[in-house]
Amino acid sequence: MTSARQLSVVSGEKSNEIVSLSTIDALFAAILQDEGLANWKPTLSSKDHQSLSLSKDGFTQVILGSESFMSFDRLKSQVEHHKLPFHAIICAGSEEELQNLPLEAVQAGALTLGLPASQSSVHACIKSVLSFQHALTNANAEREILEETTENVKHVMSISRELNGERDIPKLLNLILLKARQICKSDAGSIYTIDYAHGSSKLEDAKLRFRFTQNSSIKPDFSEFTIPIDNKSIVGNAVIHQKPINLPDLYNLSDDASKNPFGVKHNRTFDQRTGYESHSMLTLPMFDISHRVIGVIQLINRKRDWKTDLRAPQDFKDQVVPFHERDEEYAEIVAQQAGIALENAEMHNEIRRLFDGFVNASVTAIEQRDPTTSGHSHRVAKLTTGLAKAVDHSNAPHYQSIKFTEDQMQEIEYASLLHDFGKLGVRENVLVKAKKLYPWQFESLLERFELIRASIEISFMRAQINFMNNPAAFPMDFSLENLAELRNVKIAELDDFLSFIIKANEPTVLEQGGFDRLSEIAKMTFEDVRGLKKSYLSTDELKALSVSRGSLTSEEFAEIQSHVVHTYEFLRKIPWGHRLSNIPEIAAKHHEKLDGTGYPNQAVAPQIPIQSRMMAIADIYDALTAADRPYKKAVSTDKALDIINMDVRGGKIDAQLFELFVAAGIHKIVLPK
Repeated sequence: MTSARQLSVVSGEKSNEIVSLSTIDALFAAILQDEGLANWKPTLSSKDHQSLSLSKDGFTQVILGSESFMSFDRLKSQVEHHKLPFHAIICAGSEEELQNLPLEAVQAGALTLGLPASQSSVHACIKSVLSFQHALTNANAEREILEETTENVKHVMSISRELNGERDIPKLLNLILLKARQICKSDAGSIYTIDYAHGSSKLEDAKLRFRFTQNSSIKPDFSEFTIPIDNKSIVGNAVIHQKPINLPDLYNLSDDASKNPFGVKHNRTFDQRTGYESHSMLTLPMFDISHRVIGVIQLINRKRDWKTDLRAPQDFKDQVVPFHERDEEYAEIVAQQAGIALENAEMHNEIRRLFDGFVNASVTAIEQRDPTTSGHSHRVAKLTTGLAKAVDHSNAPHYQSIKFTEDQMQEIEYASLLHDFGKLGVRENVLVKAKKLYPWQFESLLERFELIRASIEISFMRAQINFMNNPAAFPMDFSLENLAELRNVKIAELDDFLSFIIKANEPTVLEQGGFDRLSEIAKMTFEDVRGLKKSYLSTDELKALSVSRGSLTSEEFAEIQSHVVHTYEFLRKIPWGHRLSNIPEIAAKHHEKLDGTGYPNQAVAPQIPIQSRMMAIADIYDALTAADRPYKKAVSTDKALDIINMDVRGGKIDAQLFELFVAAGIHKIVLPK
């Protein structure tokens, strides 16, 4: 096991960088190095380094790694000795580990810290737990407060888990507002975020954006809008002063703003329009890890009974009370947790954007290397994800148990976009080979035939000179006209050979007897200018021209097929994480056939995942209908579907998926060019 000293080395990054802490070792190392926690007394478990105790001002926090909190004996020992409020247990682990948190930990009031997390978010978590412990201690003053606090403690624990489990920013903002309202018994509330100008962190360059509102008593009708950050609004004041603003009753404020706290004034336009009275209000800023204001939570009308709606004027008199200090404390805890959750969600989104950028850059690299297939990867991705959605919504019995999660849909999209990435490992001349002979081979052949033509001309010119100098050396009835006729026959034969070669060079089916004729041409020779005998066709040219279908020799076709292996080897080196771990396999099997005749591994039906089967249909369809391939003509949609159906009848393509592909009109998602 790594020692505390070694731990410091493991995560020794610069303090001003955001570091993603993925392991318990790295987490403990970051805490031990955190200068902001220097006044805490740390104690690292000497046995297994799976627990770290932090003490300050009579409060203790024990952070447990998964090996501790997943072990019954270890967890039992911790639970028996560490109880709230003076002792808090924090279970740190991956999302999967925290989802399987033992019941004993939950019953003991254990908090959770999701990994990976940034060093700053860990720091804020420890501070917020301390605030939480202080709040618990203060709540022991009287029984009524204690009972209420007990419920709130449970609520705070659930809030921590819920907020850290949500990655969707809009959903997270709504959840933050709801939890803040629940813990403070607030009838209504709103949440704002701050739009900082690009590249700036200054409040003077920012605006407040109203995001969501909630109200238990009425249905408010609001859409997003922005307001300046200034002293004219309560939320603006909360941002500027960076501290909570607790107003017992807005209706008791003076019309003269200068006489009110923070110089605020209550605008009753909404109240007058809806009949809903806004009395008590608690407004508090949310901070990110660097203590920059990132938003504002505004709670309205603290109720005696959370379940009672406020409808009539008397309801507001009977039910609405000011927010007291403990409401403020709990709301701040929620705001602190919200800041951590927002940062984690943003980090998650940044990772997603990073993957998106990487995938799209990879596709661009593929297309730049082979411009003739431009758009193919994106079209295959659209077709494959379209078919996946159709499978999701299908009522067919064989698809009842198949429901793709959001992460699985992302896997399908990424795998589809990157299915041809391995072509970067294929020689470019092979990748874009349009005809059987490479352009330089064909140019060389044409020059050779020009040389043969010249050789024939020279040969007959010499014969003419010899005839004129010594006619007696030739047959009695021989003439220059005879020589001209022989020359014309030779030239015509040469032209016929070249015409046949040009025709054979096209990536079509070689006509019957074509191989034999090419072989005969290859056996013919001529003399070059040095008098050396040369063949009409080289061995490589004969082999390339003799390809029976398409433009590739068997070796070149094998090289093209190898792109799937390159794709797999490349993709498996990327740390996709457990959510996207199937991308390499999905992409690597899109050329496999159910009957084992595909490549590269001749996998059979049980070995081919449904995602790869869907991609196979999409890939074949787009390859057939795409009009941008120089080595073939595009076929019509009907013809393409007929060709795929032949493979279906041959047991190569999944029949049920192809039926759904056609029935759901998936092929119409991408119209042929």
